[in-house]
Amino acid sequence: MESVPFKVKEVDGGFSEAHGSAYIEGEDLVLDIEKAFLGRFLKKSTLFRIDLTDLDTVRYKKGLRNDRLDIRTRPLDRLAKVPGVTEGTLSIIVSKKNREQLNVLLDRLDLWRVD
Repeated sequence: MESVPFKVKEVDGGFSEAHGSAYIEGEDLVLDIEKAFLGRFLKKSTLFRIDLTDLDTVRYKKGLRNDRLDIRTRPLDRLAKVPGVTEGTLSIIVSKKNREQLNVLLDRLDLWRVD
């Protein structure tokens, strides 16, 4: 599956931001994230795997220039080490030019929704 590039703002109290890509591999949502401190990338990218069955809510908000995807898991500790998580929710920003890729990812996530 194609990956969806994204960014996370307000990491480490606003001193950092993160860029990465999201994709589904097997039964996991994979987040490959590289963190930047004051605009400089200092760390190698880190992979975070989230079992699709642990997803609690995935909210999508379409914007004029960027779209936002809010991801929350149950239990909340599944996202604890991911940069940019606030109150148990990871908000990723996806550029409008990557909207098609994001829609494919959202369709795959919808298959795992348990109501």
